[in-house]
Amino acid sequence: MTTSLPLVAHEQHEILLHTVDTLPAFGDALVTASTAEIRPRVEEIDSFLSDILVPHMEAAERTLYPELERMLQNRHSMTPMRKEHDEIRALVAGLHRLGSSLDEPRPSLARTLALRRVVFRLYALLKVHLVEEELYVRVVNKGVTADVAELLAAGIAHPLSSAH
Repeated sequence: MTTSLPLVAHEQHEILLHTVDTLPAFGDALVTASTAEIRPRVEEIDSFLSDILVPHMEAAERTLYPELERMLQNRHSMTPMRKEHDEIRALVAGLHRLGSSLDEPRPSLARTLALRRVVFRLYALLKVHLVEEELYVRVVNKGVTADVAELLAAGIAHPLSSAH
């Protein structure tokens, strides 16, 4: 069975965006919510980021990025995308740190603002990054044989739908 690389990437990104698109509403809710209301959502987002998003990034770094660098003659062409992955990882760690140390019964204003900043930065970065990644997938798909495209599609496939 042949698997379309762009289709696999698009399906994966749609699943990721389902959660990413909820981040602004969560960020806004942080201003008025209690710790009891915030904590379960932070844990859910933290789990999504750690268990779904980060493995997706790792798969792209293992499969797509090396192929793109080969196609683009290894001119560090994927450095900006790799740097964005590093920034996303730092934001994921920040969300985890802030979320696991929420004050009772309400987070302090400083903690609320810090958590909001992380949530909105993640949202903005991921919205742009996922679009760029889909464009790169199209470049790869046009520059490789069908067999290689199928191997790359298998390499980025992650059981996202079973997790959310």
